[in-house]
Amino acid sequence: MGLVLATSLSPAPPDLSDLDQDGYPDVAEFHSTAQREAFLAWFAAIAEAQFTAPSPAWPAEAQDCSGLLRFAFVEALKPKTPDWFQKFPYLPKVQAPPLGTFPLPQIGRAVFRVAPGPYRPDDVREGRLVGWTSAMYLMWYSSVPLGRTPDKARRGDLLFFVRPLAKGSAYHSMVYLGNGLVVYHTGYAPSEGGEVRLVSLKTLNQHPQKYWHPRPENPYFLGFYRWKIVH
Repeated sequence: MGLVLATSLSPAPPDLSDLDQDGYPDVAEFHSTAQREAFLAWFAAIAEAQFTAPSPAWPAEAQDCSGLLRFAFVEALKPKTPDWFQKFPYLPKVQAPPLGTFPLPQIGRAVFRVAPGPYRPDDVREGRLVGWTSAMYLMWYSSVPLGRTPDKARRGDLLFFVRPLAKGSAYHSMVYLGNGLVVYHTGYAPSEGGEVRLVSLKTLNQHPQKYWHPRPENPYFLGFYRWKIVH
């Protein structure tokens, strides 16, 4: 009887290529139209739901303008189990399949970039990919500009503004819901009267403070953006 030699093959290392050099490994991005549309649909629905009935899963200490984006982003990626739906007193109907890909492959829960450059294997360890950051970094490193008019924006895209002399963060973010509507958090803590609002672009353009007019000629309006993982 011949001798059988057992061999073991080490698993191939994960492919962390960042071919588009956008700061995210390609494995952590959505590449099909269906996946991209599904993410944007869930993201927008979760953000919109916080206006009607805020989820108890959204911590009070994370409730500000960027917190709305972060919360909706992470929840959009989670498996849509019965327990998950229980976290939402209200949720608009989503005509898209669930994604269920959180934590993201290879980068875990550190899903927001805070530094430029292509993805590197030590980005999470070195703090270039994190789980919590401000509107400024979400705009600079986790999303890409679409322009300063809504013609290229779709439901689930983002709007950013800047007010250099504002109290607290100078950057402000909103979520575009399509059909000329946006939802956003006013930025103050719940104890200070902060809240989620749902308004039209037309209403924003009538705001008494011109900082908040989403018009191309407004230097404080930085434009419409889209998350990198679906761009």
